[in-house]
Amino acid sequence: MPVVDRAGHRIHYEVFGDAASPPLLLIMGLALSSRAWDTLPERLGRSYRVLVFDNRGTGRSWRGGWSFRMRDLADDAAAVLRAASVSEVKDGSGGAAVFGISMGGMIAQELALRHPELVSRLVLGATHAGWLRSKKPSLSTLRDLFASIAARDRAKANVVGRYLVSAAWHAQNPRSALEWIKRAERTTLRYALAQMSAIARHAVERRLSQIRVPTLILTGDEDKLVPHQNSQRLAELIPRAQLVILRGAGHAFPLERENEVVAALENFLG
Repeated sequence: MPVVDRAGHRIHYEVFGDAASPPLLLIMGLALSSRAWDTLPERLGRSYRVLVFDNRGTGRSWRGGWSFRMRDLADDAAAVLRAASVSEVKDGSGGAAVFGISMGGMIAQELALRHPELVSRLVLGATHAGWLRSKKPSLSTLRDLFASIAARDRAKANVVGRYLVSAAWHAQNPRSALEWIKRAERTTLRYALAQMSAIARHAVERRLSQIRVPTLILTGDEDKLVPHQNSQRLAELIPRAQLVILRGAGHAFPLERENEVVAALENFLG
């Protein structure tokens, strides 16, 4: 169980795949541990050295503090890459591919901007460049989000199906989102709110033109939590970014469309 110490706290991470394979860092979203990636690390580990970690406040990482900034979470991610001996980008080699989803995509943006020497390729899933300028979810979706985070009885958190996955998927798999949340080791309300404070202050629109690495943007057009228009805006702001819209998929598109996600990543990363 590798652990990296950074700025007085500990970040837990895991490694999947062959040490000689190209490194790929996966960054999870709001309030969930790295277990939320489910079977994706094992599948991608057949082709890459996959690194996953628990954002501060989740899983087996440090639980402390009342408010985070996105740059703090990005620096945690950089510490994981360095602890895993990922070399810096130089002469067309080195660095790691980075895939972040939702809040993890915001962390990935900051990571690419603050530590460009560690990032060789960037994949941003279901995310935005800043809350204030973003296309917002509906009030009913926000109500469901807060209700699911605050629910003490996790059996009451089945509202997650209404905002995490598409309506069609939820109708066919009515308990899938809830069971996924249980496997993902959701954190407590305190740390969910601390991470939400980082999301509220995330604002990188004016800096995204500085990103020079190849970038793939993934979104589902049935995403209720981070509407797909936000991904379209990212594609406009990041030089030469590729946009892939998964038709009929919701916010947790790796759960709904794992095969398509693996294919998209392998095609982009090579």
